[in-house]
Amino acid sequence: MIKFFRSIRQSLLAENKFSKYLLYALGEIILVFIGIFMALQFNNWNERKKIEKNITTTLTILKDEIISNKNSIANVKDYHIMVRDTLRKMDLPKTEEGINEALGFWRGMNTPRLRNAAFQTSIQSGMNREFNPVLLNTLNNLYTYQDSYNEFNTKSSQIFFNADFTDANNFAKTMAKVQMTMTDLFYYERELSDIYNHCITQIDSIYPARD
Repeated sequence: MIKFFRSIRQSLLAENKFSKYLLYALGEIILVFIGIFMALQFNNWNERKKIEKNITTTLTILKDEIISNKNSIANVKDYHIMVRDTLRKMDLPKTEEGINEALGFWRGMNTPRLRNAAFQTSIQSGMNREFNPVLLNTLNNLYTYQDSYNEFNTKSSQIFFNADFTDANNFAKTMAKVQMTMTDLFYYERELSDIYNHCITQIDSIYPARD
């Protein structure tokens, strides 16, 4: 092909047809620019397809993490509500034996450690910058609130780990702290459940699954 165009160019020069040669040369330049433009467009298309594939993979992992955390909350939410409501109606025992009997329902804090590995990976890889801005804002709010929940659980667990539940003199005070903690957990877990559902719906809406 190159030899073919070269022979045409040489023929025009030999015949002293300079104006036609200029038109031919201009045509060659245009063809070169068109070729470069098409190559760049193809490369951009390939790059965009790679990014879209990475976004889909990242969001799939992220959605699985969100669903897992949502299920972890669902597994303990009813227990925390039960503890709160039981303590509200409890008659305070006066003896250690009465305390042991009254606390037959107590299984400790029973709070999960909610995970954020998938979200942190998306940040470290820079893939989160490719997310839809509305979704990214929702994810940031979700994981910030989730971190607050984890931190609250850690502090509460440390408090109750050192508490003496068999001390009849301080039992009422200890149970009041437990009841307040369970109430706070109720609001935390209700809010988290709503945010999880909203986030999942948003992912499915903005990035619908493709068959």
